[in-house]
Amino acid sequence: MKHTAKLFALLVVTLVTAQGGCNDPLRVHISDIVPPGSLTDTAALATLRAGAIGDFSIAYSGDHPDGSGGTGEGVIMYGGLLADEWINSETFPTRIEVDARQTSPAGGLTTTNADVDLWYRLLHQARNSAEKAAARYAALRPEDLGHSEVLNLAGYTYLFFVETYCSGVPVSHLDPATGKIAYGVPLTTRQLIDTAIVRFDAATAAANLDTVSANATRKAVMLNLAAVGKARALVDSGNFAAAAAVVAGVPTNFAYLSEHSEITDFENNGVFNGNLFDARYSVADQEGVNGFAFVSSPDPRTTSFPAGDGFDQATPLEATLRYGDRKAPITLATGVEARLIEAEAALSAGNIPGYFTALNQPRQNPADRAYFNPNPFNRTEPLTAAIPQMPDLTATDTTNAGGAVNLLFNERARWLWLTAHRLGDLRRLIRQYGRLPNTVFPTGPYFKVNFTDYGNDVNIPVPITERNNPNFTACLNRDP
Repeated sequence: MKHTAKLFALLVVTLVTAQGGCNDPLRVHISDIVPPGSLTDTAALATLRAGAIGDFSIAYSGDHPDGSGGTGEGVIMYGGLLADEWINSETFPTRIEVDARQTSPAGGLTTTNADVDLWYRLLHQARNSAEKAAARYAALRPEDLGHSEVLNLAGYTYLFFVETYCSGVPVSHLDPATGKIAYGVPLTTRQLIDTAIVRFDAATAAANLDTVSANATRKAVMLNLAAVGKARALVDSGNFAAAAAVVAGVPTNFAYLSEHSEITDFENNGVFNGNLFDARYSVADQEGVNGFAFVSSPDPRTTSFPAGDGFDQATPLEATLRYGDRKAPITLATGVEARLIEAEAALSAGNIPGYFTALNQPRQNPADRAYFNPNPFNRTEPLTAAIPQMPDLTATDTTNAGGAVNLLFNERARWLWLTAHRLGDLRRLIRQYGRLPNTVFPTGPYFKVNFTDYGNDVNIPVPITERNNPNFTACLNRDP
């Protein structure tokens, strides 16, 4: 409102004093709108990269939940809501259905859920922006490290489809020559994983085209980002040994961050907003009995505090301390994740000493926690060692956790908290480790009146709007 009033006052003064002049107030150049014709040469690449990063940030963390202004939630929020990282602390029935695992027509949520449709569109928008930017880099400056970066971001969007949605997500494209949509066919989970790997391999190849010594630090970041992303895809496919080989050279202090600011809502940390500021998501604790003890089992990696009541004025609001304000960065990939991948590969191979070595390396080196650093490449301040050195894990911890697999996934729950890993991990416990769904996901009586009990679903369906695609009818399956 203040900006509108100022603009009106300026317009009146200008009309009175300079009518007919060359500075016609009715012919204003809008500098923040980029005409399509200006995106055809190398000068436009930075703009395309910025757009891809912005769209990815919204798909990853969002800015504000639906109903609280802004653009919407990211996969950190709704993936964690279906899993056991968040509980619903507000009133939207669409999000309550996801929290209650009622994500099939037989439960509560059907494919007409408006929030699911919004989340799905935002993720496709991020994928499309990254792939369009990558195509322009490939045509104009393939050796630019921005090329590798947007390819990496595209790869992560495919991983989010893999880990969050049912099998059968179609991937459509806009034909730049005709302006028509080339409708995609439903892709299996395996096909989506393979597509992500292709993007990460392309990102590695693009980064290696840069031979400028001054760019060495940023080049290393892009190569490590591609390595962790590819390894994550390989873990999703159950190829643990190959995943460990890919990340063997990634240092534990590596981090790639999704950065945020307070300049506009679009740039805000949407996890902070959705939790403490908008109070629609509350940190969960032993949700549905089976959920992880994020609050009641204190740990410096997953700290939170009571913050009154949520938006519904009934559900206690537990606020995360991982993201302390609207400008806090969020990690996308880290060297800590690389060590966790190596630990899983060692465990799979029966190499228990290697398993403990990989699990304990991040615990021993607080200075290697680069995922607390506000900027991975441009700032000079020292790393923020927010987590103290922790004692090594031993066989006793394995016993206390109920087995080595439990201990591994406990460590993943702590280190990768609120970074869009948890839902994929719960699904892997079913798919790769033979756990029953209701021993992994929240189950039993649901705490809001909308549903008596938790449902049985483990992923989110493709929304009904995809039926505009003549190649799509429904999910291929709802398997974990």
